[in-house]
Amino acid sequence: MANANGAPTRTTTLPNGLTVLTREMHHAPLATFWVWYRVGARNEVPGITGISHWVEHMLFKGTPTLAAGEIFRRVNSNGGTLNGFTWLDYTAYYETLPADRLDLALAIESDRMINARFDPDEVASERTVIISEKQGGENHPTTHLREATAAAAFRIHPYRQGVIGYLSDLQAITRDDLYRHYQTYYRPNNAVVVAVGDFRTDELLAKIEAAFGPLPAGGAIPTVRPVEPPQEGEHRVVVRRPGPLPHFLVGYHTPAVASPDAFPLLVLDTVLGGAGAMGFSGGASLGRSSRLYRALVETGLASGASSSYALTRDPYLFSISVALRPQVALAEVERVVFAEIDRLRDEPVPEEELARALKGIRAQFAYASEGVTNVAYWLGSLETIHTHTLYDEFMDRLAAVTAADLQRVARQYLGVENRTVGHFAPSDAAPSGAQGATSDERAALWLPDGRQWLTGGARGAECGVRDDEGEATPTASSALTPVPFTFADTTGVAPIPNPQSAIRNPQSFQRQALDNGIVVLGSERPESPAVALRARLRAGAIHDTAETEGLARLTAAMLQHGTERYSFAELNDLTDALGASLGADAGRMAVELSVRCLVEDFDRMVGILAEVVRRPTFPPEELEKVRGQTLAAILRGEQDTRTVAERALREAAYPAGHPYARSVVGTQGSVAGLDRAALQAFHARHYRPDLLSFAVVGGVGFDAAVAAIAREFGDWRAEGAAPAFDIPPAAPPDEARRVERTLAGKTQADIALGLPAIGRADPDYYALDMANLILGRLGLYGRLGKTVREEQGLAYYAYSLLEGGKGPGAWGARAGVAPANVERAIASIVAEVRRLRDEPVDEDELADARDFLTGSLPLALEGADGVARTLLEIESHDLGLDYLDRYPGIIRALTREQLQEAARRHLLPDRLAIAVAGPGPDGAEPAS
Repeated sequence: MANANGAPTRTTTLPNGLTVLTREMHHAPLATFWVWYRVGARNEVPGITGISHWVEHMLFKGTPTLAAGEIFRRVNSNGGTLNGFTWLDYTAYYETLPADRLDLALAIESDRMINARFDPDEVASERTVIISEKQGGENHPTTHLREATAAAAFRIHPYRQGVIGYLSDLQAITRDDLYRHYQTYYRPNNAVVVAVGDFRTDELLAKIEAAFGPLPAGGAIPTVRPVEPPQEGEHRVVVRRPGPLPHFLVGYHTPAVASPDAFPLLVLDTVLGGAGAMGFSGGASLGRSSRLYRALVETGLASGASSSYALTRDPYLFSISVALRPQVALAEVERVVFAEIDRLRDEPVPEEELARALKGIRAQFAYASEGVTNVAYWLGSLETIHTHTLYDEFMDRLAAVTAADLQRVARQYLGVENRTVGHFAPSDAAPSGAQGATSDERAALWLPDGRQWLTGGARGAECGVRDDEGEATPTASSALTPVPFTFADTTGVAPIPNPQSAIRNPQSFQRQALDNGIVVLGSERPESPAVALRARLRAGAIHDTAETEGLARLTAAMLQHGTERYSFAELNDLTDALGASLGADAGRMAVELSVRCLVEDFDRMVGILAEVVRRPTFPPEELEKVRGQTLAAILRGEQDTRTVAERALREAAYPAGHPYARSVVGTQGSVAGLDRAALQAFHARHYRPDLLSFAVVGGVGFDAAVAAIAREFGDWRAEGAAPAFDIPPAAPPDEARRVERTLAGKTQADIALGLPAIGRADPDYYALDMANLILGRLGLYGRLGKTVREEQGLAYYAYSLLEGGKGPGAWGARAGVAPANVERAIASIVAEVRRLRDEPVDEDELADARDFLTGSLPLALEGADGVARTLLEIESHDLGLDYLDRYPGIIRALTREQLQEAARRHLLPDRLAIAVAGPGPDGAEPAS
């Protein structure tokens, strides 16, 4: 396959054994630097399970020359981003920075490779953080199912243990255990350095040799000796505990990445579950023409179904996961799944279906290879488990797969004797925590910041919903691929507004209005083989009423379920055959429509998008399916502590009847009462060209993009004036309010506190946004992270957010803690809010915030979809195409006094609404 992502990868081995991979990419002034260590759950034994992940946390605690918190501060103040994560086979750390600041990453990583401090007090504090992280995962019943099924599938191999570790081990591991593990595995001869970006290789290699060359190689790395014996009969496990709905999971032993059968299994995975997102980020949602989707979701048996084949160093599992609908029996779902497996074993996959699968993988590979961070991730992960050369060989290897290969591997590996079956059966009808909660359980396959994992992610067949803040949550799976645990959980942390989605030359943003009111924005990337198209239609849940709560969301969800020209199945066939994704989802203010496709398919996808937006038919039988999926998602959300806390907070913070107090997805009662006529009327009234904006970013020229959109949408005409809507004001509560929600079967409590604040147009917006950045976002969650997580060890995550949309958007803070630590965490958060009001921020904090907000502008080049989102934000708030030119001046002009005054006006600690959802104060043992 031709190399579309920079110069060839260059491999260098230093005398101390360090492997260095470098690859130049000059399309953006960015570079990323990774260090991968060949150590993960695979290298652990009972008694110290979870130790690799814990060591990863400790490497952010500093060195003799880097104080705790300094790593995050330095990278952020230089406009960069960073994190670390641990998986079965490896631990990795990365920094992505403006290219001229890459030396900072070399200094950090070479220092902490051998000089990390394991201060006993820091170890003690981090113990409670990690236990909190584990308990947060255990709040989801599918986590217990995944862990139990993996343990039943593996008898002796360490893969049976997962990544996070057993609670008893986490309570017993000592500082000396951690330091010994670090000294054993964190050495140049067990590491891979990967650098990708805008640099000159010879110059960078000289710097890498100077930074890492003097480090001692270290001793021999202990061999992982256990080899899993062949399974000689079906294994079964049943998990019974409180939970909303049953879940089905099955895993088959399959070979490692080095096997010649790995690529046929990847294609088989795609045939079964659809072409799933790959890599670090940038994937699309495909798979509605897959066999699992058609057999389980289209028939109404499941709200989601997925398959997963992970590339691992040792043999692991091919898994299938199904989230059941209410009143559906596990036995029936199991029968259908195994019938699909038998069909793969008994019948060759038709050539047309094989071609569709290969096109889907090709497209996902292109989406997941966009940007320096994605490419570095691919190179490092593949080199750590096998060889990085697979990256450039990937598509050629897949193209060589035949239908006969698929049938052969299905027969060889997907047999009864080779499988482990897991059932999650709710032990009772657990009480609902909050009527109308809006998101499903977060699937175990997804990273805490929302990214899907390499090729082990759930494949397609998802029916996701978003929470009230618009965060996407998958509903399909808890497949057996373990979660890669990150150092910082950024779930729900609002992205830095605007600057992170800038490009090198803001003047390359273009805008054109059609005569029917449609606005088209764009940014060309000639080197890209793919395109990201986003459209925003002002037809969101703000138009719902108390009686029609969820109408906007249900209308958007139905757009793809049948049009005047295409049935739902035909649309799925079309998009999957093109390797393209098409999504529509309503948020509070607008419907967001998204398309990812290859350049060659752009015109065709614009035509399909026009059919979906302009001519949906809302077939009654499809409406009942989507209604059932939505009701299942609401039911699951009612047992998710984060979702329950968010919902309760909105009801407590906003006046009764205010649109911001309502659920975007609706309640069980409201969704059950919506009929086809209501959807048709909503569409007729609110879907109009004069409310529609497009943003196109990628390898298609702007003029060509405008022409394609004009062909399909240019004759659309609006009738009458656009529906007006006013967002009523919302004052904070007169006094503090507190709401408690108790949920059975949980081990961690989620805290949500906040109040109505200001919108984007308010003169205080920029000052309050920067104050909030310092309070709960900068570095590792700002002041809240330092106090609640780092100093007291109360929570895995603690952060603040400012919505900043239209009208009185919310300000809030969030934390996940052990039940016994709820009061301390709330008190600490409120104390930090008071300090922000009472004292001006430090000059150093102000400088760091300014540097981060302005220095991070180039990071937008990491993804076309991020640029498209930014263009729509610029248009939605009438900021002007020169906004990114003006933005640094706006930020540099802010003063300490302005930040303090904005905090005094809008952050009112005595009038906060506070919601806590969890097992109650006596529901679990404290974390420390």
